[in-house]
Amino acid sequence: MLIHDVLAPRGAARGWALVLHGLGDSKQGWTDVAPMLGLDGWGFIFAQAPDPYGPGWSWFDLTLPDTRPDPAGVARSTGLLLDLLAHLQTSRGIAPADLALIGFSQGCLMALELALTGPHAFRGVVAISGWVNGLERFPAGLGVAARSQRVLMTHGSWDPVIPIDLTRPQAARLKALGLAVTWAEYPKDHGLDPETELADIRAFLAR
Repeated sequence: MLIHDVLAPRGAARGWALVLHGLGDSKQGWTDVAPMLGLDGWGFIFAQAPDPYGPGWSWFDLTLPDTRPDPAGVARSTGLLLDLLAHLQTSRGIAPADLALIGFSQGCLMALELALTGPHAFRGVVAISGWVNGLERFPAGLGVAARSQRVLMTHGSWDPVIPIDLTRPQAARLKALGLAVTWAEYPKDHGLDPETELADIRAFLAR
């Protein structure tokens, strides 16, 4: 079972989000973002990647600037996340349909992997400053729920880690396949824009 923290709201939850951190970060890395989103009544689950990496953790082997992920590592982390989803449903009654995915960088790739290839339709998917694993697999490799997903992909126009020229055409390809993908780019590097991007994410999740 993946290590995770649960930040439950007071009273009945109006929504839930599962947050997947980036390379070298941990489940604590995005806890400050939850209140910044301003989603009253929402609960958050912060999952920790399985492999140690420097001071933090990793979802799969990666040697930047090469953005090709280790397929075995992606598959293993996908399985662990599916196990976590099952645990959340049985232990807390949180169904995938009530759960939004928020992923940053490596966590963005994992969120998209779950949404595009997995069996569950989520409340929404927010894919921040990351990229798509194995785009050439699609459309044949799309999961049964892929066409039911609402996806917001955001990226920085001067991202030095995951270049926007990699991700922008990926988003366009997913849209061309008929998937409900919204693309947004911001004047930022490899991080989170605290004003416009946060407001767009808040509006997307609140719908």
